[in-house]
This record gives sequence, structure tokens and C-alpha cells, in this order.
Amino acid sequence: MYKTSILFQPFLLLTDIIGYIPFFWMKFRRFKEPKRILLIRLEHIGDVLLTTPTFRALRKRFPNAQIDVLVREFTAPVLQKNKNISKVIVWNAPWLSNIGKKDSWSSARKMILKLRKNNYDLAIDFHGDPRNILFACKVAKYRVGFGCRGFGFLLNKVVPYGKQHAINRNLSLAKAVGASVSDKRMELNLSASDERFASAALKGAVKPVMIAAGSGRRQKNWIDSRWAEVADKLIEKGATIVLAGSKGETEMVKCIQDQIHHPESVINLCGKTTITQLAAVIKHCKLVLSPDSGPMHIARALNTPLLGLYFVDSPREWGYNEPKFQNIKKERPEYITAGMILQKLKEMHMGVNYSK
Repeated sequence: MYKTSILFQPFLLLTDIIGYIPFFWMKFRRFKEPKRILLIRLEHIGDVLLTTPTFRALRKRFPNAQIDVLVREFTAPVLQKNKNISKVIVWNAPWLSNIGKKDSWSSARKMILKLRKNNYDLAIDFHGDPRNILFACKVAKYRVGFGCRGFGFLLNKVVPYGKQHAINRNLSLAKAVGASVSDKRMELNLSASDERFASAALKGAVKPVMIAAGSGRRQKNWIDSRWAEVADKLIEKGATIVLAGSKGETEMVKCIQDQIHHPESVINLCGKTTITQLAAVIKHCKLVLSPDSGPMHIARALNTPLLGLYFVDSPREWGYNEPKFQNIKKERPEYITAGMILQKLKEMHMGVNYSK
């Protein structure tokens, strides 16, 4: 089943049927130990973090290889100091532009020419986008990825996409080239300056709880007034509320803040942090409340307790179900009430008796 619009599925099916005829021989090309590897991860912050266990697995499998990662500009900072990566290459692919900057279509040719000079033996694409696969075909001798969106005939090894957690799905690509996939810990390293920023930002805060209400997609967001209701209840139990978000979410976050009845216990950091500064703040919070978003995955990577809200995507694939890391899934935002959030936090020992 293609993971794309039903309108494109007949075209992709026909293209794949035709494509597999002249390109079937590629599936028989022998995999050789690579000296230079390109990992293509052109999506969002959560996607990059959920792939860090795979970076580690590949580094252990190929300890002497050059392992470069191609990412977008706004996600690159989460890979700072990642010892499993040789080089982070930034490119804002024009076909993935719903968040952050996008480069021109002509930049694709320039990037291909640049990457060809590195003579990559292996490219792994983690998204399955046909355009990513075409790109990989131009820059690497051997390609591994998912054929779930079409053009799998251009891959030397196609790995089933599968309805499994994103960490396991990403690791399946490492397993396909012989890596051990037992270590599933995400990795996010912070600098001393990030830590200093967090200390200053949270100065005077008591039991800080972050509400990161934005997700980059409106249909994944909850209701502003209900966020404010939850914030007031937690403030009454002794918490300081930390509001976070991107510059593009400033208006939404202000709307939430204006509806909170205890403004003296609110710190608004929306649009005032870099992604790693935000991560440092999350590290020092007692709890993160968020829809399925980058801050939610940052919280899990840094072992900060979290409660994620899901309306569109499946928490089985993109969420967490552990004692400190929980989720609520409903079909529509209005189906989740503030009371449901508070009850869930109580079950996590972080709600009405909030004391950690």
C-alpha cells in the first residue's frame, strides 16, 4: 500500500511496474563494505531524533566509514556533537517545505554535483519519498530505503515500511546492511551555553511544566482555551508554566497566555530560543505537555516526563507508552478535555498531586 494520496497511487503503481522491468538487475548488485555513507533525513526535528539510534547502529557496524547526514537547516542543530556522524550537510529540499526554509529547485542540481564529489558507496533514505530516491540514485552507488511511496525500483535493497514504531522502522534500514539494532536510545547533546541559557530562563521557576502547544500542522494542535485551563490547574498545584514555540506560533501562544488566570506563574519563551536552547529548557522541566511535535520527541530523548496528544498520526508509530512517557489519542481535538489531561497526569503521579 502506497503511503501517499490515493490520486497518485495508480500513477505510482504503473510507474513501478514499468520501472522494475529495466531496473530489476539492480536488486542483484552485491553489497560491498562502504567507506563513504550518505544518510538522507530531510524531514522534521522528531524524525531526525527518531533516527539517531540508527546513526549509532551504523557507526558500530562501519566504525571507519565516513558517515554524512543530509538534513534541513532547522533540524541540523540537534545533531551537534553527535559522535556517530562525520559531517552534517544542510539542504532545504524544495519538495519538503511546510516548515522552515526551502531552497530553489535549481539547488537540487548543485547539491547533486557537490555530493557526487564525495563518491558515496551507500545512501540510505529514511522517508521513502520518490524524489529522495531519485536524489540518492544520482549521488551513491548502492541505495537502501523504503519503496512505500513509489520508485522502489531505483533502490538496490527495498525494506518493508511496516506499521511499527518509527525507531524500529528506521533501525530496519540499518539491519538491512548488517547492523545490530538492539540499542534504541535517542541521542541529543547540548552545549554548555545552551545549559546556561536554560538556567537563566528558568531562574525562579518552581516545578516548571512546559506547554509546547504547536506542532507545525494545525490539525495536530489542541484547543487554546483548554491548554489555558490545564495551565491554571497546574499553577494552582504549585507549578510554573513555560510556554514554548516557534516564531510562527507566537500569536497562538499569546492567545493561550492571555487566557491563563495566573500570569505571574507563566514564562513565555515562544520565539525566543534556538532549538538547542529549547532542548536545554526541556531538560530542566519536570514535565512536557505537547501534541505530536519536535518538543515532545526532544523531551523523550532527554528523559523528561511527557504527555503527548494525538489526533492525526498514530502514537504506536510516533509516540511513547512508558511509565514517564504517555499519550492520549482521540479522533478530534474537542474530544480531549482538560479533565482528561489532569486525570492522565494523576495516573502518572504528576497531576493533581503534582509534587515532583
